[in-house]
Amino acid sequence: MSPDAIRSFQLTASALRNAALGHTATFRSQPIRVVLSPIAIGLDLETGGLRQGGEFSCRFLATSLSTPPRRGEQILIGGKSYTVQSLKEVISTPGEYVATIAPGSSL
Repeated sequence: MSPDAIRSFQLTASALRNAALGHTATFRSQPIRVVLSPIAIGLDLETGGLRQGGEFSCRFLATSLSTPPRRGEQILIGGKSYTVQSLKEVISTPGEYVATIAPGSSL
């Protein structure tokens, strides 16, 4: 398979995933569809147990945004506000911006 065919397949897969699994959110005062997936449960060393911190992996279609999301920006999903914590390298996710978001106010 050629590099162009692989990239075309990845872009098509991103668009189909967004259409099938996307949630409507408000980002930069505009409605947008994003795909959310919860981040794994972590270990809480203070209490000695496990915790779910409410962090999500959030996939934005690159074609939906004029510029990539930035750390500290807010996104509203289901009436709850989340803050962009970090952004994954675009090279590993062609056609998408993948951010880690967490509930609460900006940093």
